[in-house]
Amino acid sequence: MRIVLLGIMFIASIVVRAQESIPSFEQLKEYYQYASVDERAKMDSIFQTLENNLKRQQVKNIGGISFGISREKAMELLKNKYGEPVYNPGSTVISFRNIKYAGYDFDSVHFLFQSDGINSFFNSCIFIKEAKTQKEAVEEQENLYKVLCDKYELSKAETENGLNTYGGGISPLWDGHWYSLIDEYYTALHTDIIQYESDLVEIYGNKYAARLIYGPYNYIKEEF
Repeated sequence: MRIVLLGIMFIASIVVRAQESIPSFEQLKEYYQYASVDERAKMDSIFQTLENNLKRQQVKNIGGISFGISREKAMELLKNKYGEPVYNPGSTVISFRNIKYAGYDFDSVHFLFQSDGINSFFNSCIFIKEAKTQKEAVEEQENLYKVLCDKYELSKAETENGLNTYGGGISPLWDGHWYSLIDEYYTALHTDIIQYESDLVEIYGNKYAARLIYGPYNYIKEEF
């Protein structure tokens, strides 16, 4: 019975994002290993519910551009979707200005890639909505929050500057099994508010921006 209660507590804590009060996945796997047949059956049912809920929260692509694909493949798809990108001096980013996405108007969007020296992987995406004042940026972030809430269970935290940030979703790197879920797979996306440096203010004409950030997700595994 203790195992079943732990499983229920685990699911509940996912919803309220109280990770400090839940057992580790290693502990849960150990509990499962020594459970009786009946207890395992109950646990299987509980964790199937958990997995189904998390799969609905999983981020796999942006507008049909799958995370993990190469920069070359992404470039072809993005050009068909948004036209020519703006000039990018580096090979790890593709940027567009004045993009409408999911009915929302963004001033810019940046598709970022990581490389192992040979292959590249689409691992992050940043949508930006500019604002003249911090108050306007806060309002834009709240609008994004309302849109995101339709799909994701979001948690709220306070940044160092006293402003809110919202986060949620599950990383595209998660394989769909509860026992392989680790902390780095949580908070696949988050919002924040930034203040531009003076040189960027001159370029964009705005001092602040609300951002929606997917990733970065680590596709390169290096080991000794």
